[in-house]
Amino acid sequence: MLYWRLAEKIMSKLYVKSANYINNTTGLASFFQAKQLRRIDNLQKLALYAAVKTLSQAGIDLKAEKEDIGLIIATAKGPVKQVCAFMDSIIYDGDVLASPLAFSASVHNSFETVITRLLNFRGHCITISDGANSFESALITAESWLQSKRCKDILLCIIDEINPVTLEQYKNKIHSVDAAAAFVFTLDENNAKLIVNTKEADEFNPSMTAFNLSKQYSQFVSQEETSRIVKDYIKTYIAGSKTDVMSVFENQDIEKLITGFAQKEKVFEGLKLLCSLDDNIESIKTHEKQCFKSMNDKKRINFFTSGSSGVAKNCIHSKDMIDEEVEGLSFLFIGVNRIVATVPAHHSYGFIFTLKMPDFLKVPIVMHPPIPFLDWGKLLQENDLLVSFPLFLQYLADLDFKFPKSITILTSTAPCPDALIEKLYANGVEKVIEIYGASESGAIAFRQKAGSSFELLPFWNFTIENKTIKEIQRKNTTLKIEVPDITKLDGERSFFVIGRKDNAVQVAGVNVFPTKVERILKTHPFINDVIVRLGKGRLKAFIVLKDNIDVQEAQKSVYQFIKSSFTTHEMPKKITFGNKLPLTPFGKKADWD
Repeated sequence: MLYWRLAEKIMSKLYVKSANYINNTTGLASFFQAKQLRRIDNLQKLALYAAVKTLSQAGIDLKAEKEDIGLIIATAKGPVKQVCAFMDSIIYDGDVLASPLAFSASVHNSFETVITRLLNFRGHCITISDGANSFESALITAESWLQSKRCKDILLCIIDEINPVTLEQYKNKIHSVDAAAAFVFTLDENNAKLIVNTKEADEFNPSMTAFNLSKQYSQFVSQEETSRIVKDYIKTYIAGSKTDVMSVFENQDIEKLITGFAQKEKVFEGLKLLCSLDDNIESIKTHEKQCFKSMNDKKRINFFTSGSSGVAKNCIHSKDMIDEEVEGLSFLFIGVNRIVATVPAHHSYGFIFTLKMPDFLKVPIVMHPPIPFLDWGKLLQENDLLVSFPLFLQYLADLDFKFPKSITILTSTAPCPDALIEKLYANGVEKVIEIYGASESGAIAFRQKAGSSFELLPFWNFTIENKTIKEIQRKNTTLKIEVPDITKLDGERSFFVIGRKDNAVQVAGVNVFPTKVERILKTHPFINDVIVRLGKGRLKAFIVLKDNIDVQEAQKSVYQFIKSSFTTHEMPKKITFGNKLPLTPFGKKADWD
């Protein structure tokens, strides 16, 4: 017990970058060629897989040489079965015919050999086999190496098997299968600290203690992942908001949720950039009434687009058009008891569905900021219509949020991926409605299934040219609009959207042009060539620097240039530097990870 108390104190000083518990090797083959794993037994594979997954999650390059990362293996009994197999081979076959493979797998540091060889460890490495104190001894060694600056990080792997010896010694305290656990420890305070109650650790198989810690860390890290998703979302979503949403955190449930795994100040800072609800619902309703009252003769209202050019385009919608749109869409929302909005009501999409539609359906409207980690299970009720947008819905899906019964989701502002629609249905949504439209036109068409075409709304007609839609015309008006996308017909009044004609992509509902970002980046004196593409909801850039320059200084200069040259939506989130652009075998620009 005294030994473990010392280890507990050490745990309070260490920070954990990642941790994993492994009891099978499914997936290991995806990291290595078959020939590399040929003469490695199952126990060695478990240790290797634990190391691979934990290093990967810590953001450590598996192929790079690791001179500043230490490796510590802890095993109470070592590979007992292989030791017995080798001894049997000696007894029955003699030392001349004894199996060399059994010998190589029987030594306690065989795990260390496999990991250092395949993962390129070049720094301090050690295997500790100290019986019931193995894990504690490994922790003490890890802390010593880190404090003495021998290593920047430590990969600590714990491995033990099920065998007659361990079954007899630990009785019902033993784990049920051969297993391994791994941690990446550091002194860097920007990582997580794991404090776990292990009062009875001296009575357990020492590896079992480590396995329990790694499992508890996995639960903890899922909260960390939630925090990461939230912070990523905050940075991605609409910047330049006028709304102060600090009051959101007066809710005690939110406090409990973020305490311990998120730096509240950073979340507050990010939330200031987050909320697009620049005015509350009542003030917008008042503004709407004043607008229609003051423009009674013309009966129209102006909306402004927000594209990548930075110039807001004025789009005029008559009151008759708005009313026609609301009535023409209302059939989609039969049975809705309430509308819950996460979109701003001063843009056309929000104005139609969070102001006019509730009045038409005679249902109440509730508005919430689009923050994924609010308790949406309590905020949503049966038969609600959630008016939202793909970015927010994607984060709910990433958090694996399960929707209450009979929820309808309405999404627009950007294309909703088929995979997201399928995930929403899988998580309990009764109906997903995606609206295809534009600020100039309002809603044009809709679909309700992944992979299906869009169906034209009843107040629009096509004009066809070369088997594609050239323009759409509003019935009973002179309004004609050129469709901004390349389309493919799928019947008399339905179509697929193939891609944008103007090569624009959407980031958080805002049009951005990768070619424009490329053009600006190429003006930087250290950049030789660049590709910019849409990644996972944000732009990404692959940059080739010029020759004969200080690479570190050049990269630093490029990052500063990006921050000062682009809007939040235009700014590439992921920057990859390389010696040459990724190309296909035919010489065309290719995608990259």
